[in-house]
Amino acid sequence: MEPNLLLALSTGLALLLLVLTAGTYGRPEFMARYFVMAFGFSACYVALNTLIERRSPAPPLPMIPRDVVGIPWALVIPVATLSAAAVPLILPGRDLALVIIVATVFFGLTVRSAMRARA
Repeated sequence: MEPNLLLALSTGLALLLLVLTAGTYGRPEFMARYFVMAFGFSACYVALNTLIERRSPAPPLPMIPRDVVGIPWALVIPVATLSAAAVPLILPGRDLALVIIVATVFFGLTVRSAMRARA
């Protein structure tokens, strides 16, 4: 499996866990709002980033190159998103929209990297 795609899948699963824990332990009435934010914002991020990269003279490289020598620093992104899923357990009953937005940007970044590696 391509490493950038695996990175996007692991970040997506960590984002899903974050949304579920934020909806369960944070503010339960915001569960639908968190899902719409997470997947709507990530789709907008990918679409806008694609438009911006088309206008750039040299497209950026994927986060993980084809010839991986060591452990890539990009693996910090799923770990940070997964550790953010513990925030609702530490701070129960709070609105965690900002944490979800940051994790959504991380997810969009990894999805865009997987799209670049495929092209």
